Amino acid sequence: MRANLVVVVLVLLAGIAVSLLLIPRGSELALQRFRDQEFAPALAAYEARYAQGDRSAGTVMPLTRLYLAEGSVDRAIALMEDYVAHEPAQVEGRDLLGTLYKHAQRPFDYLDNLEAIAQLKPSDAAFRELADAYGYYGEFDRQAEALKRLVALRPDDAEASVDLGQLLAARGRLAEAAETLAAADDRRNGGIEYDGRVLLTSLLLDLDRADEAFRRAERWLTGDPPSYAILSLTGLMMEIGRPDHAYRLIARFAERASREPALELTLIDLEIAQGRVEAAQRQLRAWAEGKPIDDASLGRFIALSINAGQTRLAFDVARRRDLHLIPDWALVSLAETAYRGQDRAFLDRLIDELGDTFLAERPLLAGEIAWARGDSEAAARWAGLALADRDSTFAERLSATRLLTRTGHKERAVAEFDRLAPDSRVPDDLLEELGLLFLDLDRVKEGLAWFQARRAARPSNSADLGWVRLAARGGDADTVAAWLDTRPRLDPGLLQDVASLAAERGAAALALKAAERVYAQAPTPRSRLALANALLAAGRPKDALGHLRALVAEDRASELLALYVTALAGSGETEELARVVTARLGDPTVGEAEKDQLVQTLIDGRAYRAALPYVRARAETRGMEWVYAYADLAAKAGAVEELAGFLASALERPGLDPKARDAMTGLLVDTAGPAKALPALKRLADAAPAGAWESLYRETLTKLGRKDELRRHLLARAGDDRMPAQDRRGIAFTLLEMGERAAAEATFRALAAKQGIDGPDVRQLLFLWGPRPGGPALDWLETRARAATPAEQGAWYDKLAELGGAKRVAAALAARGSEGALRGPYIEALANAGKPAELGAAVRAALPGERDPEKLRRWARLAEREKQTGAAGEAWRAVMALRPDDAEALRQVGMTAYGEARFADAERALGRLLARSDGDYEANYFMGEALVAQKRPKEAEPYQRRALAQVQAMPNRSDAVRQTEANLLHRLGRIDESVALFDALLRARPNDRQLRADYAAMLIENRRLKEARHVLGD
Repeated sequence: MRANLVVVVLVLLAGIAVSLLLIPRGSELALQRFRDQEFAPALAAYEARYAQGDRSAGTVMPLTRLYLAEGSVDRAIALMEDYVAHEPAQVEGRDLLGTLYKHAQRPFDYLDNLEAIAQLKPSDAAFRELADAYGYYGEFDRQAEALKRLVALRPDDAEASVDLGQLLAARGRLAEAAETLAAADDRRNGGIEYDGRVLLTSLLLDLDRADEAFRRAERWLTGDPPSYAILSLTGLMMEIGRPDHAYRLIARFAERASREPALELTLIDLEIAQGRVEAAQRQLRAWAEGKPIDDASLGRFIALSINAGQTRLAFDVARRRDLHLIPDWALVSLAETAYRGQDRAFLDRLIDELGDTFLAERPLLAGEIAWARGDSEAAARWAGLALADRDSTFAERLSATRLLTRTGHKERAVAEFDRLAPDSRVPDDLLEELGLLFLDLDRVKEGLAWFQARRAARPSNSADLGWVRLAARGGDADTVAAWLDTRPRLDPGLLQDVASLAAERGAAALALKAAERVYAQAPTPRSRLALANALLAAGRPKDALGHLRALVAEDRASELLALYVTALAGSGETEELARVVTARLGDPTVGEAEKDQLVQTLIDGRAYRAALPYVRARAETRGMEWVYAYADLAAKAGAVEELAGFLASALERPGLDPKARDAMTGLLVDTAGPAKALPALKRLADAAPAGAWESLYRETLTKLGRKDELRRHLLARAGDDRMPAQDRRGIAFTLLEMGERAAAEATFRALAAKQGIDGPDVRQLLFLWGPRPGGPALDWLETRARAATPAEQGAWYDKLAELGGAKRVAAALAARGSEGALRGPYIEALANAGKPAELGAAVRAALPGERDPEKLRRWARLAEREKQTGAAGEAWRAVMALRPDDAEALRQVGMTAYGEARFADAERALGRLLARSDGDYEANYFMGEALVAQKRPKEAEPYQRRALAQVQAMPNRSDAVRQTEANLLHRLGRIDESVALFDALLRARPNDRQLRADYAAMLIENRRLKEARHVLGD
């Protein structure tokens, strides 16, 4: 307390000087000593007088001063308390006692004394101070009474009335608060300040006195009021569901609104709310056609256009603008419009620029869009989200399950469908889709039973449409045909489905009936092709031929030629086939690839003689593939002698490849009959398992259909060490095709035993095991990792962690994680195993010896992800040591230093970053804050201005960013703007304590104590 003595003495000096006038002149000596600052003798003299019973001001005041001079504040207080007890009406004495209480930090004594002063000498200053004190100590009811007395004493003090109204409103005394503010407003003829107006309007609306609120708002909005006043008052009216009042308020400013986008948008909004949709539509069209739409107005313009039923206008405007400026719900509407209109380009732009999170509330639409864009995995993910929503409807779950089937997730779709458990309550409009889902899931029999029951219980056209496809696929074909006959008008798409499904099951008559109906209703190339297929399936190739001739005349695609050939072959039109294809082969403009295809067409059409010379020419120049083809064709054409001559001639060529020689020898044997040649081929293959006879023996077994013998042979060869690795690998693949997975895997393991992590057989094993192999596979990988050389161990452990063995890696490397090549795998494993503390320690241990900045960057990000901020900071500093100008490292080091209150370090790192680029708003903001914390506000201003400009340039600002903007406005001295932004944030988040504290701190720093108390009081 002595340390504050000088301050206390200076504060009290003026008051005590006045009090000296009251000192009696009875003791000239004591007074003279007091004036001459002979404090010790004066103290003794005054204490003696006091002890003799002199309680007058002439004794008490000097003695109080002397006690203060020696630092005896408690004695001074006791002295003044005794004096006030004897002189309770002495205001000057109470003033001095109050000052002593304040400096002695005795708040409640100070408050009691202040109440007594206000009672003895009522004044606006006394009641104002009393109200402030009550507010400080949370005595809100007593604060209200003090403000009431202040308003009664000074009715012209509108600020006091507003403070009282705000306090009463905060205490839930709404009617009383409204009357207080209304009276103040009336006294000033509508002249209370903006905050009071907004509060009074809100109170009147809460009290169902909307008409009175409207009358007052009309009075306030006379002349040329500021835009924010018009918007806030109309906004309040809209919030309580009185768009009629809001519209009447703003309609008077219609001409002005044409120049101010915010007013015009609000006017349009209210026109829509009032049902004046056509007027709103005219304004929106005129605006879009006649004047530019600024970025700040774009999002709301798009939203209002959609609300006014002008989605196409919104779509046309949006497709030329920055999509980030548009609110998410409006983007959803635009996406749906693009999806319905099959505008793939706009959908691609939406997702490429914004991602797909804005569709989170419409997962089904998101899934359909993903499917339309060819992204089946995203479509399945969205379908899963729709199904995970417990509030989703049956229709939504049905559509989501169908989407799963289309994306190939059939097992999951089956499980979801079983949970759907459709019953008799399924509405008619979902029956066709339900039938399609039964079909997609291959549950035709179950679906037929369900629909038969439904049709019997509640016959309807919708039930028939759900049933007919299932019946075409697995029911009575005659019943379906009869049903088609009773319905002359059906959708071509439905008929096409019936035709295709019937064809799949081999119901040729039904397929043909449906295909004929489709072609009759919609004679397109597609429906003609379907009809031709149906005619072929029905055994009427001649009827199909006319359609196929017409199609081939327009399009000579290979699939059409194949059908054409089938029809020609079925019709016995081999000569036409040979003539058409041979003519095409003679065209010099036809390339080799197409010629090969045409030759195959001849073969497929059984025009073997016509194809034979072309195949022989290729066999002479292109290798064994065509030799085999020629041999097969020669056999079909009855030209075995010609084939034998060709093979004999080929075997006499000098320099013939040994493998080709063996193969051709095998063909010769083959011509003699494979069954008879088989024993000899086996002996040759056993003698030289790596030679050509081995292949010939297998091929012969295959041709003869001896699958069991071939399987036994291959199983024996798979473990034969005489076989080259490449051949054993081929055997393993063949075993896989034959379903012998275990034997194939064993073969690959044997081959991979001496290979590194990138070995071909190791890669094949990993492919077989899949992304999450079982325990034996992980055991094998761990064994290989432990046995590997130090240089290779890292790669093996990396792969083990990647395939789900992170915990194994963490355990294996717990004592060796600091070794050079193992540091990375150990850190990655700890991250995947969910061991944050160990991860942080491992990162710290790995930093000193690491010179690769990208590895350090990776470790820093892993540490950040696992909330190991200390380790992350050290890693970023290590990156910066290697790359002093690395922007990401400078930013992270600077931000971390600021968070740890190392402001000089933060300044150095962020300063280097911002010397090379403009950075982002956070870097500039915290650079400014670091300078402010070091008492250098002037140096901070350029960074604060840049941060503010970057924030305000952002099209969509979150509440956190807007709070940063409010702080920046405060730092730059734009206090009113900061207050307005804090007000808006607080209205949106009234329960955010941190926001309220930041706002109050800003107000206190700018000595706006009343507003700060109001913020804290709310």
